Amino acid sequence: MKYIIGRNVWLLAVSCCLLAACSSDQSETRTDNGNGSLLQVAAAYTANYQTNNQMRAVTEGYSEYNPTNDLAIGLFVLPENPQSEDFVAKLIRYNNGAWHSQIMVETLDYTICGYMPKSIASSISISGGNILLTLSDIPAVIAEDVCFVTGIKDGTKDGGGDLLQGNFTYVGDEDNNYICLLMDHLFTSVKFNFSVDEEYSALRTIKLKSMQLQTTKESVTATITLTPNPTGTDPVTDITYSSLGSTSTATFFENTAGIDINTDAAIIRDKYFCCFAPTPDLSNNLTLISTYDVYDRNGNKIRECTATNKLPNLGAVRGESWTINLKVAPTYLYQLSDPDLDNPTITIN
Repeated sequence: MKYIIGRNVWLLAVSCCLLAACSSDQSETRTDNGNGSLLQVAAAYTANYQTNNQMRAVTEGYSEYNPTNDLAIGLFVLPENPQSEDFVAKLIRYNNGAWHSQIMVETLDYTICGYMPKSIASSISISGGNILLTLSDIPAVIAEDVCFVTGIKDGTKDGGGDLLQGNFTYVGDEDNNYICLLMDHLFTSVKFNFSVDEEYSALRTIKLKSMQLQTTKESVTATITLTPNPTGTDPVTDITYSSLGSTSTATFFENTAGIDINTDAAIIRDKYFCCFAPTPDLSNNLTLISTYDVYDRNGNKIRECTATNKLPNLGAVRGESWTINLKVAPTYLYQLSDPDLDNPTITIN
């Protein structure tokens, strides 16, 4: 049995997707000397985006996202005239329905910026009023949405209020140390919409067990230049990417029993995605590896299959979200009494 991918790709208009809000857990272990109080996240948002092949525009408003999995953000909380030890990103984690902070602040003026996931190597410098954030050795393909902070706001436990891009200043308060975060996407995301040929669907059940995205680069380092401003203007003035290594693979979907794509394809399309750096050498060098089982309509597994298919050149832009339509179809049909002669293919519509 072989699997063929065809060619029809369409681009989704991407709306915001990321991070949500809850109060911090005061029981989190303190990592300071006892001075100050915990800095807590009241809410986190991403801006709404419209995308197509030519443009990427920020629209008015933000959307809030409630994480379904553990989420770790690294925040640089820099007081005026910071010392070298202040340039270490500190942890804010979301799990069990709450934000947990390890960051202590005093009644000082701070500059705050950051990124996620926290596991990425990072460094920061401030020069000429600009913030230079470097995220190093990010996997070139990754099953996480790599983001960075583009604005912060003093908040309350309940969040709310205007949140503008470009503001990175915060004044510590012993009684009300809540902030709201605005974040943007560093990579491009891609997800897959499966369908089964109508005639073939009456004969066979396809259960998808895993999806991997592979590319010809191993890791990427991104340097982000942010220019603070009080007007709500996008603070991103420059982002450079450099890629290294020969190959990398990210598994972004796994299910031991398999998901029936005849009936549950929307679960895969809506829940599972993979991200990659928006560079020409990656956009044109992506390969999808799919593993799935084929069953007859009596529930007998006919065989296990792996399809390896190079994706078309996406010409991706940072912050875009692509959806690629995949269709399972037979090259030809035989009598069902001889399952060994069954030979489905996959095409991109």
